[in-house]
Amino acid sequence: MSKALDYLGIARMSGNIEIGEENAKALIKSGKARLMIVAQDTSDHAKKRAEGYVFEIGTPLIVVPFTKQDISLAVGKAGCSMAAFRDLGLATCFVQALAAENGETYGVLADELNAKLKKQKSRKCAGRKSGNRRKSE
Repeated sequence: MSKALDYLGIARMSGNIEIGEENAKALIKSGKARLMIVAQDTSDHAKKRAEGYVFEIGTPLIVVPFTKQDISLAVGKAGCSMAAFRDLGLATCFVQALAAENGETYGVLADELNAKLKKQKSRKCAGRKSGNRRKSE
């Protein structure tokens, strides 16, 4: 089993992924999706719908090297062709695992998500530091 598929299972157990087209679409439309994935054996029509969901929002979309059955087994839900990560950290780990297996295809996105994650962490850190100063004044 691929390490990337393990991250799908972790995301499912922690509630940080929406499974299925309608759930993923709703998460993307809410602006809370960090990454949308589509199975390699998803129909072309479904892939185009997924591209439409992320187009205006700018959420990254990737076709993963897994079948619907692979994804379904990893998340414990039958017939899963699409999913959307809500957590940037898990999305980054997932893509880094894909990049470790196929760097040419997923390496650039892994770097982009890692940069976003570092920026997010630095903002949280800066917020905590400024919050601590206010309390002591």
